[in-house]
Amino acid sequence: MSLPLWLRIQAMLWLPLLGVYGFGIVDWWWSFWPLLIAFSFLGLCILLRSVRTAADLVTIVRITGLVVVACSASADLPLAAWFSILALTLLDLVDGVIARRFGATEEGAILDMEADHFTVMLLALLVVRGGGPSWVLLVPAIRYLFVVVMWAVGRPAHEPRPVDGDNKRGRVCCAIVVGALLAALLPGMSWTMTVLAGGVAVLTLVISFGADALFLLRARPAAKAGP
Repeated sequence: MSLPLWLRIQAMLWLPLLGVYGFGIVDWWWSFWPLLIAFSFLGLCILLRSVRTAADLVTIVRITGLVVVACSASADLPLAAWFSILALTLLDLVDGVIARRFGATEEGAILDMEADHFTVMLLALLVVRGGGPSWVLLVPAIRYLFVVVMWAVGRPAHEPRPVDGDNKRGRVCCAIVVGALLAALLPGMSWTMTVLAGGVAVLTLVISFGADALFLLRARPAAKAGP
């Protein structure tokens, strides 16, 4: 299976699931959600043949830890669980340092990008589970909508650095989104502040993926290989 195909399958799987959960159509047992994220990430690790580098291992530990904490946390997230999620999220900085120090790989960059997305999805699900507005689930859904639209127009949606090999804007936007969702999850956060933090996350991703989509739509299609 290729990475683009894996992404399209993920989009077709997660968009309906996020929709039924967000609209309250189906209220499945909570553990189903983080476990499904774990299985999706495991499939990606197998596809990329991960654990080639120390950075890959840190990325895998990050997602595994977040899934474990999410499965065991109550709807009213205790402060200890919030700090655990914060610490695990900050491991993203660690795998970046390790990758730059000991050598990065394209597979590792893709694994890190998808780990960031699964982190965002898990945080958004936790916000909604804790009583936040259901439209916060637009945060993870925007990525899959981007995949579907790029699929429809024949443009790649799997590149970790889609704009001229540069991902600085993407990393900054990811940091803003994760920070906003962590703020929304902070115990004792008011409804107004939760809504504001969720709005910041949604707006940031709309701008980021909108810019990527415009760049890809304006780019010339890759030349077809000869016979």
